[in-house]
This record gives sequence, C-alpha cells and structure tokens, in this order.
Amino acid sequence: MSTGARSLGILIVGHGTRDALGTRQFFELAHCVTAAVPETPVEPALLEMGCPTIAEGFDRLVAAGAGRIVAVPLMLFAAAHVRRDIPAAVASAAARHAGVAVRHAAHLGCRRSIVELSARRCDEALGPLPSVPPRQTSLVLAGRGSRDPRATEEMRRFAELRRARERETAVLVGFLAMARPPLSEVLQSAAGPDVRRVVVQPHLLFHGALVAQTEREVARARESRPQVDWVVPAPLGPSPLVVEAVLEAAGLACGRGGCEESTGARQPAAQPVLASLRAGETHAADRQLSEERVASSRARTAH
Repeated sequence: MSTGARSLGILIVGHGTRDALGTRQFFELAHCVTAAVPETPVEPALLEMGCPTIAEGFDRLVAAGAGRIVAVPLMLFAAAHVRRDIPAAVASAAARHAGVAVRHAAHLGCRRSIVELSARRCDEALGPLPSVPPRQTSLVLAGRGSRDPRATEEMRRFAELRRARERETAVLVGFLAMARPPLSEVLQSAAGPDVRRVVVQPHLLFHGALVAQTEREVARARESRPQVDWVVPAPLGPSPLVVEAVLEAAGLACGRGGCEESTGARQPAAQPVLASLRAGETHAADRQLSEERVASSRARTAH
C-alpha cells in the first residue's frame, strides 16, 4: 500500500441484517473487493444491526494511512439511507480526523454489471428445470420498496433493462413494503391463464428478512395457483460483478493492468477475479455459492 498522506481508502457501507447468511455474504463481498485492489485499504462497515460501525471502519482506514476516503453505499437504490443516514454517519466519523478528505460514491443502481448479474441469477435458477416457452413465463422482480418515489422509479428503470433481455417474457415489478403495487397482488396477475411458470426474483443484494418474505409470498401464491411452476432465484450475492460495480462507484476503472482512479492515479495490481470476468468466465466460488442459495431457496418454498 502506498504510504502517501493522501492515499485512497474505500469504505464499503452495508445496511446490516440479523440474518447470519446475509451477514456472511456482505463480508465475503468486502473480502472480494479487498482482493481485487490489494494496494488500496478497504474496510467494511454496517449502518445498523452489526459491527464494525461506520465510525469504526473509517477509523481503521485512517489508521491504515488513507488520507482520502470514498464511502460506497452497498445499496441498490437511493432512498433515505443513501441520501441521509450514511452521509450523516460518515460526516460524524470524519469530524474526528482533521484533514481527511471524504467523497460519497453513488449507489449501485442500474449499472451494467448489476443488470448482468440479475439475469445470470435467473438463468442459474432456470438452468436445471424443463424449458418453458418465454410467452408462457412471467418474471416478477421483487423490490424492497421505498417512500421515496425516486427509488421506486429507479426500480422500474431496472425492470426495463431486464425486459430488454427477456424477449417475449412478461416482466413485472412488485414491492415488499412502502410502495405499490405490493408483491402479493403482482403475483396473482403474473399467473395468468396462459402462464405455466412464474419466476419471482428478489432484487436484493444478500439473504435476509426480505428474501424470506418473498419466499413466503410465493408459497401463498403457489397454494392458490398450484398448476403454475413457481421459481425463486437467489439474491445477487457476493459476485465479481458486484465487485466491479463497487469499484466503478468508487471511481476506479479496472483492467488487466490494474485499477486507475478517475484522477489518473494508478493502483498497480491486476485482479484475477476481474480479469477472468472480462474474459467471460464465471468465478467458481461465486457459482458454487449461488447453487447453494438456489437449493436452499427451493427447499424453503417447496411446500
């Protein structure tokens, strides 16, 4: 790591969950980011329900020599946490470290890598199953929901990007809370008379209460429409594609020769994870973890 007083540090801020698997996935993702940019200090932090806190992560970056810190909100859409809560917590942490520059990165949003990963998770869930024509399939993207109309509108834009990849498959959006239409209503409309399969994809980063809620909603829909094949793909999870999105948000353009800040300061490390990603390969550990999550999801929704 460079020891310069103004060296860059990355603070990855997650929401936090009481779910053990979701927590493990968050820290695995942070580990993957660290592996991708070994010359740059990276620290994970949680907004709530866990440690390290944002203040603790910030302190660790300063202790590691970071004079400039970019806070990356590991969240799909920008609602109150991204616009208010995380900046306030980061500002409070920075107030104890005079001279440390802080920049707030954008959330993950509709980045190409996130759209690609969403489609991949769907393909992974459908791969072992008998083929169903696209016209007889509905895809429902289950979003967290927000009272902020900008966040719900971005979810709909994300659905449009997925729709562009799905050809003749109907793509719908339902929300788990705080926004309309609610997922329960969308599931009923998705299972029309000519539909043989409904894929209900949690558009969430990690496992947790909202994934479990999605599975419960699907279980109820299955009871009322047992003739339909209901499929729940895994959440996005700690994939190299999320690593790519995080580094892009942090302002690092990464290629085979290393990662370069938008200012032109090169971080001299080639990352095998991102290099293999750009070669079109699927990371073996990512694939194995995804298969475990798909199997777990099917087991929970089989009855």
